[in-house]
Amino acid sequence: RQAGGASDTTALENDPLMDGSSSAAAAPVAASTFSVVDVATSSSDEVGPGAGVGVSAGAGELPKPIFVLSDCTGESASNTCRAALGQFEECMDLRMPTNLYIFRFLSEGADVYKIVQQAAEDDALVVYTLSDASMATAVKTACKLYGVKSVNLWGPLLESMEEHLDMNRTGVPMFSRQHRASENLSNDYFRMIEAVEFTRQMDDGARPGMWKEADILILGVSRTGKTPLSIYLGQRGFKVANLPLVPRDGQLMVPKQIEEVDPKRVFALLLNGDVLHAIRTNRLNAIGVKREDASAMEYGAMRQVTQELSLAKALYAQHPNWTVLDVTHRGVEETAARIMKIIYEDENANNYSIMKAT
Repeated sequence: RQAGGASDTTALENDPLMDGSSSAAAAPVAASTFSVVDVATSSSDEVGPGAGVGVSAGAGELPKPIFVLSDCTGESASNTCRAALGQFEECMDLRMPTNLYIFRFLSEGADVYKIVQQAAEDDALVVYTLSDASMATAVKTACKLYGVKSVNLWGPLLESMEEHLDMNRTGVPMFSRQHRASENLSNDYFRMIEAVEFTRQMDDGARPGMWKEADILILGVSRTGKTPLSIYLGQRGFKVANLPLVPRDGQLMVPKQIEEVDPKRVFALLLNGDVLHAIRTNRLNAIGVKREDASAMEYGAMRQVTQELSLAKALYAQHPNWTVLDVTHRGVEETAARIMKIIYEDENANNYSIMKAT
């Protein structure tokens, strides 16, 4: 018998169903000449197109072949077939006359027709998992043409998922998607490293001349959580700068470079006065500040907190295009999620060199 008649890019493999012992030689075998006992101890050598295959001298019964067709490794389909065969008691004691052949990485309709023609000659069942709907249709058409029984493992599932998710399948084999995902992962990884480094350098109002390169600029009075929020967003690929709003002579002095930043990328933080007062007080206690340190005690005074928040609100009111976020009782993750949602929903989001978080 000629094995499969597949093209040079198509591998026909005889795949053992399970381990066992036999005196059969470890060589590629034909579905029409070996029982499962012989196949169980045969190697999984690739059988090239047109290659001749040996005949077992002791083969006593004709097998019932199963051809597995896949545009990827065929592992999911072959494992499913093995699990299904486990439902038949004859298969458990190695007397089930079935051989499993796997045709991997199919991409051409011509290959499909050759394989199905071979399946017709061997009276094989064809089981296929093909992501591309046109390839699946080619198998179905060929099987109907040659009178071969076939099972589409993925088709009904993909169709149901398309309807359920209200989305169309990509039709791209998994090995292609994994290769593409690997490339994207590398790009995203280096993008994240770059973003984290940028965010580190832009902390606490540093280098305002580079703010225009930031994806996000975060403003807020002291202890509103600007730095942890910036780092969190940086780890998700956003270049973030932050500016502490510190009053001087009763005013908040903001660097003029802020006017160069797209106001849709500016996020202004607010916090409840009582909560901010408690945070500052706890911070002073944690670092061991003594009461005689007048400047430090002023920093934690409720009067100072109220003044700073009033000045911040007045500044925010002068810039209506900034996004004001009340972060009272909100975790870093929740606030970051709100910022990312706003960024992505903005009509110009695609113009920003940002990586979508996962």
